[in-house]
Amino acid sequence: MNRLFQSDIDFTIKDYILKGKEESLSTEYTNIGKLLLDKMKAKPDFIGQIDIITEETYTFAEMFDRTVKCALWLRQQGIKTNDVVAVCAPNIMDSFAPFFATFCVGAIFTPWNSTMDIREACYFMKLSGAKIAFVDENSVNTILEAVKLDNNDIKVVVFGKASNILPFSKVLEGHSKFDLENFECAQIDNIHDTAALLYSSGTTGLPKGVTISHFALLCNLFIHGGWRIDGIPLWLSSYFWISGVLLTLNCTFNYCKRLLYPKFEEETTCKIIEKYKKNLKGNDESLFLQVTWVFLSPSMINRILKAGYFKKYDISSITKIYVGGATFTAKSQIQLQECLTNGDVIQMYGMTELCGIVTAQKPNHKAGAVGTVISNSQIKIIDLETGNALGPNQAGELLIKSIIMTKGYYNNPQATKDTIDTDGWLHTGDIAYYDEDGELFIMDRLKETMKYRGFQISPSEIESVLQSHPDVIEVAVVGVPHLQDDEHPIAFIMKVPGSKVSEQELRELVEKNMTDSYHLRGGVKFLEKMPHTPSGKISRKDLKVIAKNYQAK
Repeated sequence: MNRLFQSDIDFTIKDYILKGKEESLSTEYTNIGKLLLDKMKAKPDFIGQIDIITEETYTFAEMFDRTVKCALWLRQQGIKTNDVVAVCAPNIMDSFAPFFATFCVGAIFTPWNSTMDIREACYFMKLSGAKIAFVDENSVNTILEAVKLDNNDIKVVVFGKASNILPFSKVLEGHSKFDLENFECAQIDNIHDTAALLYSSGTTGLPKGVTISHFALLCNLFIHGGWRIDGIPLWLSSYFWISGVLLTLNCTFNYCKRLLYPKFEEETTCKIIEKYKKNLKGNDESLFLQVTWVFLSPSMINRILKAGYFKKYDISSITKIYVGGATFTAKSQIQLQECLTNGDVIQMYGMTELCGIVTAQKPNHKAGAVGTVISNSQIKIIDLETGNALGPNQAGELLIKSIIMTKGYYNNPQATKDTIDTDGWLHTGDIAYYDEDGELFIMDRLKETMKYRGFQISPSEIESVLQSHPDVIEVAVVGVPHLQDDEHPIAFIMKVPGSKVSEQELRELVEKNMTDSYHLRGGVKFLEKMPHTPSGKISRKDLKVIAKNYQAK
């Protein structure tokens, strides 16, 4: 098949490969930290971020000052190229400083989930080898317990106060005016070296460290793909999600005010949009805000839709709602579009491994699709049996190539080999197809991981906890589709004959040992016999069919 689309279409299809137009990176920058400092220095009076709760603001001059002071402190601690610095905090006012400063000194930035438990904290510390962790007050005890358990010598800094822990305010003290004025960012010798380390769960049950290069981050800023960052944005993604990292960088690069709100709540999100159609403080034009676009996950949107808040509050300032992170049905997209009097719904598809998105909708695209391939990206659908590329309307596994995709998993060559084949195609584990117009539709997932409100959940981790119960013979956890939450974990169990173990007992076992997103909201179902494949493995495919009978309404 060879097909060239007309001039208004910015991709081609050849040999069943959908290819976006090629754009080259043109910039003198190699260190993204220097780029951020230059942007902030150019407009010192610009208000870069606003705390929605307290209405506290930071100008770019204040953000510049905090970033450079933090970078100077990191150098005093001996942080250098390829060292890893962690930030474990929600979207709070000062968390950007170590984020930006880590780039400035040429080290590797890694964000941790601020709601993780001690077990996860120990794992992230070991995997990343972070030498310093900046944490919020709610996370500090978890981090300290993990440090004690693992006998780790990581240095901990807290945003706020905690007993015997260095507060971030002290990091900003003691730097001379001369040092501030003469600060120089580290030289990046290879633009393809790792700048950030993010995380993606896999079928093994343990998160994998995804390496993101300086080149990939710079491309996200200088080459526009599926979205253009302008106006006043609102999003709830923390740095732990690739979207949170990229949107934060984009706001500084494009001089967009960043609204900080650490926790998603359905009604509050709509209240914020309505509130910021008016001046924040009197008649100060510099603080005039009108939220023009929003980025939300499907579960967030579905929860707002179900509660009716999009119609209850004035969201007429919204010109675009970007949707990504999980499957968003055509029905939900149509419902959302009906709530937007002046805007469009834009579905996108991306992964942490892709350092962002590779497909995005345009206003005329079909509801339920995730759009067409963007620049510098290629996609194809392959037959699960033969590996051959498939044509339109034929479902198979989605494979992707991109100039900014990860080069591999951190210190995990086997996982890299399992995900990126010898021809450079990244196997997503998603079942998909494209239609005659080149629009992509995501159907299901091959991989065993599931999502709860955007957070990836590994079934094997839950299974390990359940398997620890003496009356559990065999266990498998799969996802039950849920409109508001993406998926709910449901456990299928074969128990010891005559056992009195109850569903409630096993649910409580998980609740006591795992964080909230892993809880068995889909329930526990006892089976007399577990379905197996011919090779003797548990047939998750069969269990998913059974699970659909318990699908949440």
